[in-house]
Amino acid sequence: MNPFLIAGQTNVGQRRKNNQDTFICSTIWSESSALLAAIDGVGGYAGGDRAAAIAKESIEQYMATPNGDPLSMLREAVVFANNQINAQREQNPQLAQMCCVLTTAVADSRTQKLYFVHVGDTRLYRYRRGILEKLTHDHSMVGVREDANELTEAEAMQHPRRNEILREVGSMAHRVDDPDFLESGETDFLPGDLLLLCSDGLTDMITQAQIQSVLDQNLSLEKQVTELIGLANKQGGNDNITVVLAQNTTPATPQPVVANSTDQTLPLKPSSKPAPAISPKTTSGKTEPAKRSLTGFWILIGLVLAGTIAGLVWYQNQAPSQSDPLVSDNPPMVSDPADSTQAIAPTVSRFDSLLQTAYRSTDHRLMLPADTVRLTQPLLLTDSLQSIVGATGLTVFVPADTAQAQVALRITRSGPVDLQNLIISGFKTGIETSPGTKLHLSKVSFRNVSQPVQAVIGQDTFRDAVIVVTLQNQTDSSKTPPR
Repeated sequence: MNPFLIAGQTNVGQRRKNNQDTFICSTIWSESSALLAAIDGVGGYAGGDRAAAIAKESIEQYMATPNGDPLSMLREAVVFANNQINAQREQNPQLAQMCCVLTTAVADSRTQKLYFVHVGDTRLYRYRRGILEKLTHDHSMVGVREDANELTEAEAMQHPRRNEILREVGSMAHRVDDPDFLESGETDFLPGDLLLLCSDGLTDMITQAQIQSVLDQNLSLEKQVTELIGLANKQGGNDNITVVLAQNTTPATPQPVVANSTDQTLPLKPSSKPAPAISPKTTSGKTEPAKRSLTGFWILIGLVLAGTIAGLVWYQNQAPSQSDPLVSDNPPMVSDPADSTQAIAPTVSRFDSLLQTAYRSTDHRLMLPADTVRLTQPLLLTDSLQSIVGATGLTVFVPADTAQAQVALRITRSGPVDLQNLIISGFKTGIETSPGTKLHLSKVSFRNVSQPVQAVIGQDTFRDAVIVVTLQNQTDSSKTPPR
């Protein structure tokens, strides 16, 4: 039986004259793994289709031969595609606006793993046991608000600015480690799982409930792809429509069966060595097997209790630096409640939990305790995170790795941003702001920070511009004298 089924199709839709979408849907490296992608060209008639084609060719070329970790390869492949598009933009003025958005993945039914990289508003879903989960997050203003539950799915689909994207592939040169470019992840791909990669031409036209109703049907993948595209066209087909499906068809591993149905304990894993036979010992008097067994039992209990007490004493004496790491290796991302099952780690850190609460709150305020937060990457303040309030005893931000201590807080939103009761320590730049940000600092201190606040303007050409940086209410501010 084929361990993998894949199918893909792209359609021009009802309103467009040309199709700027493309896709990848092919086995790679072995029969049990596949390279998948949904790619949506941007730029109208000025090269969107060309950008999508370059991305497709570049990713397929880079991923042709396995060379290390699949997720690292996939990230590098998208950066390679990005820089290929950017190079052609610079060589041809007629293609100066071309770029694309994409979602690409490597799925392996043998290892039951899924690796994905995402930029823009294409999407990746996983359908498992009747539940459709969105694994990626839309990099658009409307998508961010929908993921933060500020907009319903219906409101987002009808929003006039739903196609304004925040990230794209090819608009400028990038490196793999650039922040705010790639969204990537690794999760499981179990027997029976079905993956859907699609362009916004599908999700702008039909709801997730409608998608799920098609995936519920007992149809071949090819017919499901056709059915989804047909539904989008019936709803108007305002854009090009691309759909890719992939299913893990390997048989599920049978679960161990407990012999006694009334026994609720899990079956023990059989040992590779046979248990040694125990010969009964003889004594001059009467044997007391029950007493011997009970004595051994209490000895075992004593050893377990002693080990537990020693472990508790060790734990209580650990340094605070070994306590709960507040930030994971990946930057915080807005996620849907349904996405909780996709987390690779078995638990969510305390800081991630507080972030999720802030993203979903009405005021988008992150409330932090009097603690030390170790940042592995800059903490982004966007429309979904507009203020950070530390405890009265002050919250301290420090770098998790001093060798990579570049920026603590990076602000990408226009409008007010409020920071209170914070200490930022050990970074090259404390706060990086963007044009239009109105930053309010209250009881915020910087220690061993080269540039406490830096304004970053990404524009490289100014025809007639005035740049103003002001500091208001500075009489209450102070600078700590050098020691």
